[in-house]
Amino acid sequence: MSEQSVAHRVGLGALVALVAMSFLVLAPRADAATVINGDFETGTLAGWSNFDEGDGEWIAYSGTANPESEEGPPLIAPPQGSFAAITIQGEPGLHILYQDVALGTASDELLTLYAYYNSSASLTTPESGSLSPGILPNQQYRIDVMDPTAPVDSVDPEDILAPVFATKTGDPQSMAPKVLSADLTKFGGQTVRLRMAEVDNQGFFNAGVDAVAIGQPAAPPPPLQSVQPASPSNVFTFGKFKLNKKNGTATLKVNVPGAGKLTAVDAKKKAPKRIKKATATAAAAGALTLTLKPTGAGMKTLEEKGKLQFRALVTFAPTGGTAATQPFARKLKLNLP
Repeated sequence: MSEQSVAHRVGLGALVALVAMSFLVLAPRADAATVINGDFETGTLAGWSNFDEGDGEWIAYSGTANPESEEGPPLIAPPQGSFAAITIQGEPGLHILYQDVALGTASDELLTLYAYYNSSASLTTPESGSLSPGILPNQQYRIDVMDPTAPVDSVDPEDILAPVFATKTGDPQSMAPKVLSADLTKFGGQTVRLRMAEVDNQGFFNAGVDAVAIGQPAAPPPPLQSVQPASPSNVFTFGKFKLNKKNGTATLKVNVPGAGKLTAVDAKKKAPKRIKKATATAAAAGALTLTLKPTGAGMKTLEEKGKLQFRALVTFAPTGGTAATQPFARKLKLNLP
């Protein structure tokens, strides 16, 4: 064999060895877990599944414009890349984003992600932890690693393999993007469900997530401007109206979204007024009771006719927010001898 032929074969062998070594270095681990579209840079929620109850949904987004409504608060910009996922809504609801992931068997099955949120109302989690928007009040955001065979909205501890994040009653109404992590090594070889769940029945609640990955930690967050909490919700609803015919008064239940002051006044601009001013103060979201009493002129009408038609203006001024007013019309009644 010629010296030139030997040199050629030696060179070719070295090249093959180099390519093989490069493949071993650059190729991903065969047993590595893969989160599909974990950075949402497709500009979609491809690879993820949704579960929604009520109004609203998870979306992939960029920038800070709120696509749900001009009245909604601006969104927190994606913490990395151009896109992230966030919840938007106009009415109460439950919104769950989830993905089932087959874990590898390596010793570094570490889940990392960015989490952040901005709520227009006080955060409240029911004692049961339920994700039902039918339980008042319920304004929460949680992230869990779940048993994929469990109901997607379960909060049973036996169904939650690893809790990653959960807001609590009284937590701040906003949180800038924060890197969270959970060690999933002990679940190696299993399929787990990554779940992000947000409930809102007190006001706007934009819950975000980005850079969801396993085995490759999210990069440290870039410098961020402080997040300005959304203006507290001023949306309130009327509840039960109950007459006291013995003294001509009545009580009115009013459901408020958070701390603030509730006031009812006679809608008549001129005297004689028919009902007295009534007030109540809320320390948190819930039901307040207004006691509506007739004025002297109103009582005179009641004593003459046994009934008094009135129209009130009810105003709720949330602490640190803008007041809202709604009209309320009913009749007071008095049992006559």
